[in-house]
Amino acid sequence: MIAQTLIVAGLRTSGSGYPNAEQTLKLLRAHEVVRIRDLGRELPPHLHLWTLRHLSPLKQLRALAGLGLGNLRSLLRVLWAARGGESVPVYVPYPSVFFMWLASWLPRGIRPYCIVDAYISVWDSMFRDRDRSSGGSVASRWIKRFEARALRAASMVLVDTEANRLSMIDDFGLQPRQVRSLPLAIDEAPFLAMPSGAEDSHEPLRVLFVGTLIPLHGVPTILSAIQLLLNDERHAGRFHFRFIGDGQLGPALSEFIAEHDAAQASWVRQWQSLETLAAEIAEADICLGVFGGEGKAARVLPFKLYMYLAAGRAIVSQGKMSLPHAVPAPPLLAVETADASDLARALASLAEDSSRRYSLARQARGYFTEHLAGARVVCAWRSILQRE
Repeated sequence: MIAQTLIVAGLRTSGSGYPNAEQTLKLLRAHEVVRIRDLGRELPPHLHLWTLRHLSPLKQLRALAGLGLGNLRSLLRVLWAARGGESVPVYVPYPSVFFMWLASWLPRGIRPYCIVDAYISVWDSMFRDRDRSSGGSVASRWIKRFEARALRAASMVLVDTEANRLSMIDDFGLQPRQVRSLPLAIDEAPFLAMPSGAEDSHEPLRVLFVGTLIPLHGVPTILSAIQLLLNDERHAGRFHFRFIGDGQLGPALSEFIAEHDAAQASWVRQWQSLETLAAEIAEADICLGVFGGEGKAARVLPFKLYMYLAAGRAIVSQGKMSLPHAVPAPPLLAVETADASDLARALASLAEDSSRRYSLARQARGYFTEHLAGARVVCAWRSILQRE
């Protein structure tokens, strides 16, 4: 019999682009870690917080008012359910800052013990990640203060990597003992079920990019590397480059696709379902990670790398990255940070060495199973709930 209850609070992201909360709750239920009492609500899958800055002031106000009222309603329900203070833990999934900002005004004596997801800083995503020139704007400073107050009110802040842990501590003035890194939770079953990358691959080799077209992913670096390969007669007809996703750098990719033959490059602009993504990854010979250089790109291990590793695919990504606590470096072909020439050479070397591709693919799945799979997430949560 499950003895402990975990209350879920706040308005949370949903959809295949934000699987962490949904999959975490599924794991905790499946392994009978806690009894879940959901006093929150899922947001529409198409809602991405960073897009709010591009809306009209009226639409921004309406969206923020909806977030505020929805989280206030959830907070009132949580206070009634958890009346007893810190005895009942409360899990606040991403974006936790809206709920926690409201909770921050409560006296500590009646504020619940809140475990919050903060693996993507709202301030970082809206300003520092997407437009470095606006990092000192009034809006940027206001959002940063808002997020700092919210996170400081949490009892435990969960992040995805050790570098993000240090960044959160530094950016928002959090206590080191308050912040913990652990693997993200994904729906791993579709990826573990597919055959690992085969040594005798088809021609041309399919190189897959999945993700939002933002600076973090290094889209300009990827396009420059592809152009170098396409300009080299030695690699004529050797590759097909496939992109899935959209974002602020969409116009650059649109122009690139228009200038090249469909046999060389293709683009699925709309975000796809998990089943479709799994099918696309199953068809890939090489999968591309991030190439955004320093900053956030060097602090993350994106969801797509979890999917690539679970699927058993050869991966090329920048060498500068971070990982959850006590997790070793993944088996991938690392390239110099944001270096198109190095990326082009790496892809060419994998094209010429099928045994190396197969070796990377085989190691990838074993690495995922040992270090990033759901079992590791469950283990981390058991420790969190015991408040160790």
